[in-house]
Amino acid sequence: MLATAVFTGLRLGELLGLTWADVDLDRNVLSVRKQLSRSGVRVAPKTDQAERDVVLMPALASLLREYRLRSPFSAASSLVFAADDGSGIEHTAPRRALTRAMDRAGLVDDSRPKLRFHDLRHTFASLLISQGQNVVFVSRQLGHAKPDVTLGVYAHLFDGAEHAARASDALEARFGSLLGGKAVETSARNGPQVEGAEDAPNVAQLR
Repeated sequence: MLATAVFTGLRLGELLGLTWADVDLDRNVLSVRKQLSRSGVRVAPKTDQAERDVVLMPALASLLREYRLRSPFSAASSLVFAADDGSGIEHTAPRRALTRAMDRAGLVDDSRPKLRFHDLRHTFASLLISQGQNVVFVSRQLGHAKPDVTLGVYAHLFDGAEHAARASDALEARFGSLLGGKAVETSARNGPQVEGAEDAPNVAQLR
């Protein structure tokens, strides 16, 4: 569940409201159509824009495929993340699971603010931005009402990513040959993104 949260950016209710019918493991697409309320009822998402298709990186799709094979609730109508009886999970449970996972991974630091489950959503947004994705795409993946909302939260990251990319390319173009390197093709930055979990070495411990 935690790996899915990190690499899809779903809100907690959206994550808990997923059924296997919403997960296309052949096309690597996850469809958000419902969310699980605190009372355990699947209801419509908070906005029209929250109903969306989210890309699945292949490694996460494989993880979910294996998880479904092991799950006793694998029917299309079954919740992906279900309680022992197949019903919806209480909203407090994933938060407790995150705390335990952080502790096992040795990532608990009392001198820093406590990591919230919603922060995993910010992690996903940061990963997309660092990989060069534009604000419209990031906004759609997060289910924001409009791109302005995304910019309001992550403007500093977009600015930093753009300047870092330009600086890297400029240095490579000017001095790369001195080090035996080759010119960077900037268009490659817009290719398939977030293919693996290399940028998050502790994610395997958060599954």
